[in-house]
Amino acid sequence: MKNTAVVAGVAAAFLVVAPGAALASTSTSATPTPSTTTTAKPAAPKLTVTPGHGVPGAEVRITVGCEGEAYVTSRAVDAFADADPKGSVRAYTGVVRDVRAGEYPVNLRCHPRDGRPDTFVDVPFVVDRVVAKTPGTKQVTKVPAGAPQTGGTDGPVDDSGTPLGAAAAMGVLALGGSGLVLARRARRR
Repeated sequence: MKNTAVVAGVAAAFLVVAPGAALASTSTSATPTPSTTTTAKPAAPKLTVTPGHGVPGAEVRITVGCEGEAYVTSRAVDAFADADPKGSVRAYTGVVRDVRAGEYPVNLRCHPRDGRPDTFVDVPFVVDRVVAKTPGTKQVTKVPAGAPQTGGTDGPVDDSGTPLGAAAAMGVLALGGSGLVLARRARRR
């Protein structure tokens, strides 16, 4: 029992002394003071597409704000850089590609000149599909196919000129038949 009391006393002393020893062993150093020169944080890259939707072949305006090299890509819009950028702002002329109607992103990759990592900006663009009707055109309706009683055919509808060929054959037969009748009358006389 005496040993247990001694061990408990040593453990208690260790618990009391250890935190103080740990604090004493850490070095005290002055906190670094901020430098007096401050660098301006560069502006975040910006991307705008005007208008935000269009039909294939339509023209759009793309404006980019990037301090460095700017790369504009999209599956829906071909972008062509206009000449003479104004500082970090660039203007692009875009033409909507002939793609399916839907929403596509227009992507900007800004590669800063000062070695910072590239930044990316995506803006949604909607491709509209408009079917333009030309005046005076007739809308084609579905031709019925089925049993002859319903006006359809037994097989696929084919525009190979078969009715014209049948009419020509009937005309030849009619002329031939008329020729035979005239020949018989001439023999009887």
